[in-house]
Amino acid sequence: MKIAILGGTGSIGEGLAMRWSQKHDIIIGSRKCEKAEDSANKYCTILEECDLTGNISGCINADAVKQADVVVLSIRYEHAISTIESVKPYLKDGHILISIVVPMTRDGYFKYTPPMEGSAAMEFKKVLPEGVKLVSAFHNVSAKKLSDIEEKLKMDVFICGDDEEANQIVSDLVWDIPDLRPLIAGPLEVSSMVESLTPLLVNLAMYNKKKHLGIQCV
Repeated sequence: MKIAILGGTGSIGEGLAMRWSQKHDIIIGSRKCEKAEDSANKYCTILEECDLTGNISGCINADAVKQADVVVLSIRYEHAISTIESVKPYLKDGHILISIVVPMTRDGYFKYTPPMEGSAAMEFKKVLPEGVKLVSAFHNVSAKKLSDIEEKLKMDVFICGDDEEANQIVSDLVWDIPDLRPLIAGPLEVSSMVESLTPLLVNLAMYNKKKHLGIQCV
């Protein structure tokens, strides 16, 4: 499977790229081709140092989407809509778009600040072309641990989506990363509850002097 990671130069994108590249073709997307290529080369070097190999390349966002079966939106909330609009002509019927985006602000502590639609995912649904299958996932996985290729994760990934087939494909992608477990949380509308867990985890870490928290249901 070909997976484009828009925002693949960040820590979450880095972790997903390196871990998925063992089984899939990964395309790092960025507004600047050089930045995407540099990140792809960096990730391949890290894998080689761990005696692993992966198929990772880099290009501008539009070209990444053109090649992909699955597109991952892994960028800051304030840049999400403009990024979607820039690649919208290249999103085709049947494309799966995974949103990892969380709208939150910091004012001494972290707050969930959703748009009027109730969540980032529901806002994105309004602007995506018809036929694109939107799935919300990976919000609560520690970016730091994900990007450490030798780290054992032992976390659950909550998946929200309205298309059963797309949910299953994303679940399979979660299973492709050792020690992650997919759990279906409900339809896309439930994304507000899942997104809001991210600032909660950051606050828990900050107030209790913990690092890189995730969630495991037991």
